[in-house]
Amino acid sequence: MCGIFGILNLNGAPVDLSLVAQAANEQRHRGPDDEGYVLINTRTAIARACGGSETDPHLRLPPLSNFRSEQFDLAFAFRRLSIQDLSPSGHQPMKSSDGRYWIVFNGEIYNYLELRAELLSLGAKFHTNSDTEVLLAAFQIWGESCLDRLNGMFAFAIWDMSTKTMFLARDRFGEKPLHYVYIPGRVFAFASEMKALWAAGVIEKEIDEETLALYKYYNQLDYGERTFFRGILRLSQAHFLRVTTAGLRTRRYWDIDPRVTNQGGTDSEYAEKFRDLFNDSVRLRLQAEVPVGASLSGGLDSSAIVFSMAQFRQNGESPKTFSARFDDPASDEGKWIELVTKTTRVDAHDVWPSGEGLFEELSRVFWHQEEPFSSTSVYAQWSVMRLAKERGVTVLLDGQGADETLAGYHSYFEVIADDFMKSMNLSSYVTWRNECRRLHGVVPGSPQRLLIQSMPRSFKNAVKSVRQKIAGGKAIQPLRPTFPAEFKEVSGLRKLLWWNTTRQGLAELLRYADRNSMAHSREVRMPFLDHRLVEFVFTLPEACLHRQGWTKWILREAIKGTVPEPIRQRVDKLGFMPAQDRWLGPKIWEDVMIEQLTCFEPAPVPVAQNSVRTKAS
Repeated sequence: MCGIFGILNLNGAPVDLSLVAQAANEQRHRGPDDEGYVLINTRTAIARACGGSETDPHLRLPPLSNFRSEQFDLAFAFRRLSIQDLSPSGHQPMKSSDGRYWIVFNGEIYNYLELRAELLSLGAKFHTNSDTEVLLAAFQIWGESCLDRLNGMFAFAIWDMSTKTMFLARDRFGEKPLHYVYIPGRVFAFASEMKALWAAGVIEKEIDEETLALYKYYNQLDYGERTFFRGILRLSQAHFLRVTTAGLRTRRYWDIDPRVTNQGGTDSEYAEKFRDLFNDSVRLRLQAEVPVGASLSGGLDSSAIVFSMAQFRQNGESPKTFSARFDDPASDEGKWIELVTKTTRVDAHDVWPSGEGLFEELSRVFWHQEEPFSSTSVYAQWSVMRLAKERGVTVLLDGQGADETLAGYHSYFEVIADDFMKSMNLSSYVTWRNECRRLHGVVPGSPQRLLIQSMPRSFKNAVKSVRQKIAGGKAIQPLRPTFPAEFKEVSGLRKLLWWNTTRQGLAELLRYADRNSMAHSREVRMPFLDHRLVEFVFTLPEACLHRQGWTKWILREAIKGTVPEPIRQRVDKLGFMPAQDRWLGPKIWEDVMIEQLTCFEPAPVPVAQNSVRTKAS
């Protein structure tokens, strides 16, 4: 897990090495264990590896400052958080065995041992035990199709000395970030975080007014490639990008087809397959040469992960769990957390964030997040990650992604109701509606909602524009889900799950997790986002997702007999959700975020840690 940066001067001008060092240092929190650079003259194919003040001395690399008089139009920079192969051999940037390729890589390839064995059979040679070298060899042999073989979270860039082409790619769901700036004929630069691009001087920090308006009037975040800052784009999840002096070319390399369903299995077969894939995903994500724990909210998803982890306990050691607790009984999930921790006998640790702590630390949290976030729950997650650092745990498993793939949000109830009514399956709808009332206290669906949905989009947009103008805002249309024409016969639920998983929705939450964890030099891994598991879930009949009012039905079946029944049958959803209204008082959250955005400063200021209470159970 790391921070990466690169700059290519497309006009051949030499890069400013002092600014390259500043860009790397701006991301030091992502990788405090090592520092590395490679400088390349793309015309002569000369490459020079060098280091900085925190480069491992065993590597004996010359300092970056030794090369200030030379003409290098390309530079890669790297900050390392050591997880696998803690030795200096895992240092980056790393070159291929034949010297043709150079790579900077942020993330983890969980199946790298299997890939390594396959690549060895194809003639590859390895000098380290790192997944970085496996990734580089995979690209050497398979080219861009290597992405189809990777099980992991990643963002990386590879320079081809022969073709003078840069190849960049991001994982299927966007767990790892990758931002870039492209000014045709002048410069292409990329970084894990936008602050590195400002530090490198490739672009001025200027708010994108249209993105701001989408947030201000429609509360939309992390939508597509655009960011809150003009000229800075994010590479979309499941995409790769090729850069040459002639321009850029992007392509999606992975997707899900919600039309493909498996109707031939039994409930028990589906549940067994889900359980096997889920447990294997957890097993793979426990691979590390540093301590691994879990964030635990007491909900269905995080509890399933902790119980799965308990199966793989090594050397009798109890993994550590980290939870956010709250003074407000309506927000606190302590009784559920304690049920999990006492049953599994893990080493449990709690943190108690407060509203006062939020506002003491808000500017620092925002500096790491870089863009507005949706609620104060981000601060609760921030506090959990800091607690993990204080307790010496580097890697945490987290339950993110289950709600998007398994239809876990209560907001899905309305579209499920729409599907029932559109299909004229009224008896099933009435039964399901009554179960929703019994289990959740909600009554989803109405003929009025269907009538509104049937109105032309142009009419609905016109009404919203009028309302916006009355409120004094700029007339701008919200960005809405769009579906391929071939999805016409797909249910509304399956289309929405596809959209929230592969396009927009999950991406926002993954940004929060990445920035909060890396702010404290921690790594977060998401077992529910193993692509094998997600692909399987999308083939299941919808009755495996919701049944008789129960959400995530297949997960509940898969963990039967493993997770305690009171948790397995939970129907409420809290997560790390503070009493936001009480914390904010008269303040409006969107106004707080816009104020932070407009006052965004280039450096965080650590504060005293008296704003949260911690406890080890």
